[in-house]
Amino acid sequence: MKQLLVCLAVVALLAASAQAEDYWGSPFWDRTLPEATFQMWDFTTDYVAPGEVDNPFGQPPNEPPHIEWPESAHIEVVPDWTGQSDTTIHIGPGGGKVRIWIPNNPDENLVKKIFWQMTSDKSPTPTGSPPTTEPPGTDVPTGLPRIGLGGNWYVYNGMIEIRPNPAGEWLTFDLVECTHIEEIVINTICTVPEPATLGLLALGGLALLRRRR
Repeated sequence: MKQLLVCLAVVALLAASAQAEDYWGSPFWDRTLPEATFQMWDFTTDYVAPGEVDNPFGQPPNEPPHIEWPESAHIEVVPDWTGQSDTTIHIGPGGGKVRIWIPNNPDENLVKKIFWQMTSDKSPTPTGSPPTTEPPGTDVPTGLPRIGLGGNWYVYNGMIEIRPNPAGEWLTFDLVECTHIEEIVINTICTVPEPATLGLLALGGLALLRRRR
């Protein structure tokens, strides 16, 4: 890891890189809500620490959001979709799992929603399966297409729901070898079911009460 940090410092001085963005923003909820979190890792500028964090539940003494990399991961400067030099994280031979820890709102909400996006030159879901979470979650269609930036570069996205809201979760991408990652963005929110769902829960509770009587 120390060698990686030294390498990054040298690369940052020698290589110009493209300006990364949160391409989708917060399409489903306001990221400034008190029960929401936001993490953006822009690898054109920083390898270890998030480039931007808005996670009130990840401050000391709680463990902050962070990424764990496979052994094959290393910094590599490659041409981006504009042809400019871009500092990326390269997943080397054999591929590997990229694991992200996200601390949550500790309140006992019923649903945790995770919207993720990754800018890379290979799909983060090469087998057709979404990233996995621990505790386990369910993949939910976002209705948002992937964004083609040019060449092999795309902005991929997806959403996962975990019920009930845990104290925190691991989000794991199982990537193929030779994947270059330019940016990862994670938006989350801890919430309760929609009004229609609450109505169904109430009806179910009444039905159960009647059966017991």
